[in-house]
Amino acid sequence: MEKNNAPLNIILLGDPASGKATHGAFLAEKFNMYDLDMGRELRSISKNPVLKKKYRLDETLDKGKLTPTAIVRQILHDSIHAVPASQGLLLNGTPKMLGEAKLVAKWLKQEKRQNTIFIYLTIPLKETIKRMTGRKEYFKGKFSKRPDDNDKALKNRIAYYKTNISEVVTFFKTQYKFKKISSLGTIVEARKKLLGYLKLSK
Repeated sequence: MEKNNAPLNIILLGDPASGKATHGAFLAEKFNMYDLDMGRELRSISKNPVLKKKYRLDETLDKGKLTPTAIVRQILHDSIHAVPASQGLLLNGTPKMLGEAKLVAKWLKQEKRQNTIFIYLTIPLKETIKRMTGRKEYFKGKFSKRPDDNDKALKNRIAYYKTNISEVVTFFKTQYKFKKISSLGTIVEARKKLLGYLKLSK
């Protein structure tokens, strides 16, 4: 999947529980892209004393605080610029805020990553709630549901997420080739839709 010998880059966003992490990991391996997942980046940095100090994560993660926007943006900037020009880049579930989206577009342009596609995975609200209420997370040595995974809390979180992400979607649609893909069904079925689109969009 190349254009003028330039590696493929994908911005992969989607509804909550639409399978971004699962499908993103597959696409990154399939097309030899660096899988940039902000959550994973933060966890990796937190395990490296030098980087942890550089990004001042000891002032936030160790105290259970949210990572400041400025630090998140710096990590995003450094991660994008660190990927070799010969390798594609997959922005997996990030950015989620309009300000960061505008910066990402600027940085991708600086890195001459014109061969970029924006994909949004979508599922019905009912399916989102079903997947999230059935989700389990590993906590303190065992798997358990998140305490805030009930219908009312989920609907509030989903509404908040969609309000912010809609601005990002609107912006990226003006910048890159865009495709909304339903990830309803099995992983294999959704994967076929993704690969079918990427093949046709060459």
